[in-house]
Amino acid sequence: MPTRPVAVTGIGVLSPGGIGADATWRALCRGLSTATVDEAFAKIDGLRVRISCRVPHFDAPTHLGSRQTARRLDRFAAFAVLAAREAIADAGLDPMSWDAPRVGVVMGVGSSSVDSWSPEFARLAAGAARTISPHAIPRSVPSSAVSEVALDLGAQGTTFGVSTACASGATAVALSRRLLLADDCDIVVCGGAEGFGPITAACFDQLRALSRRNWDPSAASRPFDVDRDGFVLGEGAGVLVLERPEDARARGGRVRGLVAGAGTTCDARHPVAPHPSGDGIARAIEAEDFKSSETVVRL
Repeated sequence: MPTRPVAVTGIGVLSPGGIGADATWRALCRGLSTATVDEAFAKIDGLRVRISCRVPHFDAPTHLGSRQTARRLDRFAAFAVLAAREAIADAGLDPMSWDAPRVGVVMGVGSSSVDSWSPEFARLAAGAARTISPHAIPRSVPSSAVSEVALDLGAQGTTFGVSTACASGATAVALSRRLLLADDCDIVVCGGAEGFGPITAACFDQLRALSRRNWDPSAASRPFDVDRDGFVLGEGAGVLVLERPEDARARGGRVRGLVAGAGTTCDARHPVAPHPSGDGIARAIEAEDFKSSETVVRL
């Protein structure tokens, strides 16, 4: 497969900084923390973590434009659909006129909707199995994000979800580039989406991975500080539209950036911790597919 970049022609984001790429960018430029006390966490006895980073002012029925769709989708999938809509609009593409079988969707999701199972487990434990939601499985699986984006956009090309923990979104972008270079698709909508809830927080806290700086949320996320005590849970979605540069130019599309290459490796060392030597990271950087700087300069 040739080693060359692909173009980023559209961006869509929902983040704790705001709904939309512009709102997120403005929040980043202000340099203000988005961590606050989480009301859902505060209601649970014994949960030591009380802070998180939520997407502000999010209302699924309003933003999706359909109460029925909002009822069917879990929070992370709703984020993915909305970010994809923004990315497509930003790219200047029209799903009503594109060649749908040549449009792919690849979405990365790490843990999907673990917390959405809580009410279903409660119904089962209470002997009310017949009241369990028929949407429980399709709503909760990681592939819900990619399937809902494809349904919403009418994309009929290569479509699949990936789950590589914290690297899920980056893996989706890397694989999407390969789909374009292999000529399997002409357009790929790709990215990552994630949600969380009290069970997610409790599990990560048991791993001692989350900050418990509940008294000072804005200073809790401090990964390079000697007094760091963990990360802060966040939610949202980021979606890119990728095309081959020549295709983007031919249709008059705007190239926002380039995905020059990607290297993927595994150090096969530990379920949640990288090898202390950094061997896996080093091999990813040294991967031949990542060395595309000369091509980028020529573009």
